[in-house]
Amino acid sequence: MDPRRVIESLAWMETVVAIPPSSAVPVECELIHRLYSTREWEATRAMLTDDFALVGPNGARAGLDELRRTNELMAGTYEDLQAEIETIVADPDHPWVLFVRDHSRGRAKDGSGNLDVRAWSRVVLAPGGEQVREIGPTSVIGGA
Repeated sequence: MDPRRVIESLAWMETVVAIPPSSAVPVECELIHRLYSTREWEATRAMLTDDFALVGPNGARAGLDELRRTNELMAGTYEDLQAEIETIVADPDHPWVLFVRDHSRGRAKDGSGNLDVRAWSRVVLAPGGEQVREIGPTSVIGGA
């Protein structure tokens, strides 16, 4: 896929929908660090609930197949694709709802339209915190 089309497809994320509440405090979550560093689908899948949802800015929900398709699309478009977690925060009254700020980068395989964006993503953990139930919405907060 043309990297410029991927970057254009991220434009919908620039609507601010996933900014943490002012009461949020920094937290550690090893599950999120593993999720962001895993490249193999089977390892990723094991960290997600069976009813996992990828949530869009308008509340539209997609499931595991859409996340897998998106991951494959990104890996097929960019070399050295990586997402560095900058911070994870949560409201102490809702510790299972995390907000993750990351910096995603990748070199376009065709040499054009490199990826370099910062974003906040809302991540909901399943009871017990052993799996992720939802990711999204996501808000792009900066790009290069």
